[in-house]
Amino acid sequence: MKFPDNINHIREMLFKKVINYKIVRLCVISVILIYIPLIVIGVIVANFLDPDGYSIVTNWISDLGTSAHTPAPYLYDIACIVAGSLTIPFSFYMENILAPLPNESMNTGDYSRLRFRLASYAFLFNIIGNIGYIGVGIFSGDRNYFNLHMITSSLAFGGFTLGAFFMGWLIIFYETKIPKVIGIYGVIGPFTTIIIFLIFSNPLWEWILLFSILAWIIPLSLVVFRES
Repeated sequence: MKFPDNINHIREMLFKKVINYKIVRLCVISVILIYIPLIVIGVIVANFLDPDGYSIVTNWISDLGTSAHTPAPYLYDIACIVAGSLTIPFSFYMENILAPLPNESMNTGDYSRLRFRLASYAFLFNIIGNIGYIGVGIFSGDRNYFNLHMITSSLAFGGFTLGAFFMGWLIIFYETKIPKVIGIYGVIGPFTTIIIFLIFSNPLWEWILLFSILAWIIPLSLVVFRES
């Protein structure tokens, strides 16, 4: 077997592992069970121990990752790295089930360039969101070298928002196992929220933006794994 063939074989094996239903499901469950409790605990700790008092109305999310506001900034850092890393398989999985290659399906009538483009755009921005969120945990408020925290947080919010936007249109336009109402929310929910956040740019709307993204990802994953 030639070297390029070996590389392709390894790549194919890794891809099959990444999109394996059991692995993806385990990753998503792990995110829900680890990420959300860490965020909640981080807020509680900051609320009681921040000298100025921590509140989602007056404090940015990133304040959870700074020692000036909490004695346990690592909780938020770990939450971001875990969420960003473990949702990467879900991004690959969703692209595979929403726009698989035509030769992998008996019904090729639903496939079009628009469907593949929407799936590709959704996948691209979701991966950007994944990488951005990992970066938020690595380059926290205490390690904001070269303003990388602001850059990675922008990539995370923008990536997940646009990923939801394009995937939402795909769900609306084409027949999938995902209810159309989820697709409609994907188009309207995070996208509208991020626009409002950019206009007002205050901590409360940043939190609402995070909640709007979670309100997209969690129901989407629950429906996908229920129907699979």
